[in-house]
Amino acid sequence: MEIARSPETPAVEMRFHHVGVAVKSIAAALEYYTGLFGLRQVSEPLEVPGEHVRVCFLEAPHSSPSGAAPSSGRTSPGVMIELVEGIGEQSPVAEIVKRTGAGPYHLCYRVDDLDASIRRLRAGGCVRLKRFEGPGPGLRRFAFLLTPDRQLFELCESTDNEMAG
Repeated sequence: MEIARSPETPAVEMRFHHVGVAVKSIAAALEYYTGLFGLRQVSEPLEVPGEHVRVCFLEAPHSSPSGAAPSSGRTSPGVMIELVEGIGEQSPVAEIVKRTGAGPYHLCYRVDDLDASIRRLRAGGCVRLKRFEGPGPGLRRFAFLLTPDRQLFELCESTDNEMAG
């Protein structure tokens, strides 16, 4: 399917936010993600009951390819990882872990206007699976969608409705 872009239907402005990683146990995963990999835990594990999951956000320290500090003098966040543990038999994440083991299963992009982004993406052939509100560091509204070739991704909107630079 060819997606036409025009001034009337511009591309959705999205910024990478995190990789969602399905895990059997957040507590067990935290041991190696923080201890062995050196990631920093930026949230306590949070339950999202309507989604039948518990989540915990981690951040990898920012570094340039050479290991030197960024030349702009600006502090950039590192790569964010969302550990996602299924709760109960109804959890789609528990099913993923049972079928394939733990591992990455979605990318998440931060958007300024969740509703407008969903409308534009649906017009381009994406399928909205679910929209919900929930906890997350600086986040408030979320949606899961499928690309036209059936790849799962998530959109998140910030609490201040303004994208971080």
